[in-house]
Amino acid sequence: MHLAVLVLTYLFALIISNILNRMFPRIPLPLIQIALGSLIAWITATGLIEFESEIFLAFVIAPLLFREGEESDITSVLRHWKLILYLIFPVVFVTAVAIGWSVERLSQGALPLAACLALGAALGPTDLVAFSAISERFSFPKYIENVLQGEGLLNDASGLVSFQVAVTVLTTGIFSVTQASFSLFISVMGGFLVGLVVALVNRLLLSVLDNVDAADVRGALLLELALPIVAYFLAEEIHGSGIIAVVVAGISQASRFKKITLFDARLDQVTTTIWRTATFMLNGLVFILLGEELTILARPVFANEAISTWRILGLIGIVTVILFTTRYLMLSLFFFWRSKRSHRPFRRYLREIAILTFSGVKGTVSIATILLLPAMATNQYSILLFIVAGTTLLSFLTGVLVLPHLAQAKQDERPIYAEIGILTEVVQELHRDMATTLDKVSLYAVIDSYNRRIEDLIIEQESREIKADMAMIRLMTLGIESDGLEHAFVSQELGIKEYRSYQRYLRSLERQINRNFVSNLTYTVAVAFRAIPALLHELVTFGANIRRFFRLRESGGLRLTDDERSRIRDLYLTNSQLIIESLDQLDGIYNSELIAYLKRERRQEMAVAGSVSFRDRILARVTPPQKTEVLRGFYLERKAIAEYEAKELISHRYSKVLRQQVNALENYALSEKANTLTYDIMNFARQR
Repeated sequence: MHLAVLVLTYLFALIISNILNRMFPRIPLPLIQIALGSLIAWITATGLIEFESEIFLAFVIAPLLFREGEESDITSVLRHWKLILYLIFPVVFVTAVAIGWSVERLSQGALPLAACLALGAALGPTDLVAFSAISERFSFPKYIENVLQGEGLLNDASGLVSFQVAVTVLTTGIFSVTQASFSLFISVMGGFLVGLVVALVNRLLLSVLDNVDAADVRGALLLELALPIVAYFLAEEIHGSGIIAVVVAGISQASRFKKITLFDARLDQVTTTIWRTATFMLNGLVFILLGEELTILARPVFANEAISTWRILGLIGIVTVILFTTRYLMLSLFFFWRSKRSHRPFRRYLREIAILTFSGVKGTVSIATILLLPAMATNQYSILLFIVAGTTLLSFLTGVLVLPHLAQAKQDERPIYAEIGILTEVVQELHRDMATTLDKVSLYAVIDSYNRRIEDLIIEQESREIKADMAMIRLMTLGIESDGLEHAFVSQELGIKEYRSYQRYLRSLERQINRNFVSNLTYTVAVAFRAIPALLHELVTFGANIRRFFRLRESGGLRLTDDERSRIRDLYLTNSQLIIESLDQLDGIYNSELIAYLKRERRQEMAVAGSVSFRDRILARVTPPQKTEVLRGFYLERKAIAEYEAKELISHRYSKVLRQQVNALENYALSEKANTLTYDIMNFARQR
């Protein structure tokens, strides 16, 4: 398939998965991506690409693990080194043997024991990417998160070595404990040394470039992005563990002294943004490929009449049970030993054991590993691949279903009310500035932007039902205002100039309404019905209003007079009164607090419209604010944050988050790349 088509297909799949997850947040994002991957494989019949294990591990898994290593709290992870080593080596090896022996017995000799052990080795390690995807919405005890992170970062090495030993037995028929131990030692130490050397060379190279004044943010970013791929291939070239090399390189990259320089600050800002995007894309690609490969591997099994489909599905279920049972028993053994040493009752560890057990989900790495299996008889090879793919999916689904009952949903520690208070103080201070400023239009634009942020924070903490109700009520009030405008224009209470000005204001309001699909469709239908009479009128009169508008424009008569501004303001106040009366009628049908908030908001807008030229208020919605007023708002926001922190109304940690948010907004507002062509054209038309 053409590369452009391939890239676009996966890119659109990622975009669609994110949209569906936003629309249906209760469905985990990985499940949506697995379903899309399966759909892609079903439509294309053979999938988009031929799954190459080495390429997948180097260009997808390696960068993800590198970033996990770079962001991991390695000090906290190493505090639990005994349990992590236990999970990496004994648990993986025992799981591989238990699954391999069970599959060989259950297949009644149809599959070689060595091949079954290779299958067990592929399913032995926990997949950190898969677990991270599940745990995003749940909160686990901190030390359990550290243990699982340490296990996920390092256990692929023991799984791959076990797999290689099983493949050697399968191809040669010879098994040597000494050779297997030596291979494991070389794999671990080789990967460890390569990871250290690669990170050291990268650091030295950046130091040299800095000394000769040739350091560049883009160059440093490209070096970091290339680091995991280089580390992986170098380690594999000397028969070391590429996965361990990548993890060690990531940890070493993060374990450097932090220099407070402008170059390092810019580099950190850019790399953080790039890595977040890359991590989302690669994580999504992992699950899309999982769904795709699962569908592709299922075809030969289901199409082969000599293979009982139900028997294979039953075998997948049994293997999944063995997988979790073995892990549970091994963990129970470890914690039983710990309870004896600490003189604590064993039952205190039961919940921790359960969490660690069902966190041992598998991912695409297991499929990538089993695909390294040498060619075998067609039936045997298809069965092995499908068992691994099916068990991977079933283990993941088990984790998705069970872990929410063992963990707590992540609580939003964001102090919403404090943040609303900070923004409200900024708005109040900006209103006081109104008495001394000459550019009221720009100041109104800044005030409106802060009011929208306040409203977003208020709505954010409400339920989906409240959000949907608010969108519907806003659409209803917008309809009332649109009807009032149309009636005033038809009855000639407003001229074409006032009509167009008010219409622009309504369009700006309509774009700010956060609607779901149903309310969006409802509004579209309502607008269409209102537009039909206007369109018919223009057809019958051969575009009378349109021709009139252009004549006014050519004659320079688009500037509003004081009387025309007064008529616009009066219409707004009349519409607002109708809206408040309509809201009164909705009290009791919708949430009372929501109705009260909307009425209070409208009355505040009426007070502003009654005290100043409403034309300025309209312009504030469609004109970009001047940088002076924007910077004034950011200054006041930083000042309020500092005052709230000093009064201990917000924590130091959260004040840092709020300051970073202000910095991001300020950087965007000061960007010289802002395109003001639309506003320049409008200003030019007004000047003419």
